[in-house]
Amino acid sequence: MTYNRLSNTHLYFLDLGLLVIALSWGASYSLMQLIIQAGVTIPLFLMLRFALSVPFMFIGTKIHLSKITKGELVNGLLFGCLLYVILTLETLGVKQTTAANAGFLIALSVVIVPFFERFLGKRKQSKFIYFTCILSFIGGGILSLANTGKFGFNQGDWIILFAALIRGFQIFMFGKQTSGKSYSLINITIIELAIVTLLGFITVLLFEPTSLYFIPKISVKIWGYILFLSAMATAFAFLMQLYAAKVTSPTRVGLILSLEPAFAALFAIVLTGEHIGVLKSIGGLMIISSALLGRIAEGRCYE
Repeated sequence: MTYNRLSNTHLYFLDLGLLVIALSWGASYSLMQLIIQAGVTIPLFLMLRFALSVPFMFIGTKIHLSKITKGELVNGLLFGCLLYVILTLETLGVKQTTAANAGFLIALSVVIVPFFERFLGKRKQSKFIYFTCILSFIGGGILSLANTGKFGFNQGDWIILFAALIRGFQIFMFGKQTSGKSYSLINITIIELAIVTLLGFITVLLFEPTSLYFIPKISVKIWGYILFLSAMATAFAFLMQLYAAKVTSPTRVGLILSLEPAFAALFAIVLTGEHIGVLKSIGGLMIISSALLGRIAEGRCYE
């Protein structure tokens, strides 16, 4: 596959934009912890975050709602539902485990994708890809040892692992559903974000309508966290990824975004005062390394 030839300056700003995504996603785990600890419920948080992200999408690009096709609508609905489940589980999981753990474990979604491609997509994988998968799972085992003193995860870790499994499935399905199709990824994305907002609103109305009365009580600082996640970790992240996919290789994008767990650990230390010991560092580093190696191996297959 060929990509537009970019100048070094353009590539520098592209990499910087992708780095901002990794940074904002890494920060999101600690920020979600702080938001939930402040009394904002999970459905209310998701409703507010994504409701605020939609206007930022319209600011960042031209969207023609009248030109949305049936295929784009169906895929937007599918991926919106999957995204809502993933984010609900991630937020619930980070409430019961550490922010660094959540960042490290969710990175397993990258190495889970080859299994979906092998068994559902019938695509053969290289032995090296399976090596990176095994390496990441060993890293996860060391991470569990660091947390509990024995091999085993707490409830929050299991929830994050389940979220990683679904996220891996979402990545696989997105490629399967959009490959070779003339869909507008912008249209699919805006529908996806709107669906998450709608599902959050429905959940709030059905199960916790009184949480709406909490909105005026949300502090300025917490609103700042929510706005950051809406603008940077959601709208900017989606738009930047779509742009990067057009002008550079998936490997370049994937390698930079694989730094997300490292930023998750950094912000866990800075924002929540989390202590990251030697074992957790080793386990996390193994997971990050496996994700990076997997991206490089995939790049050799496609480029």
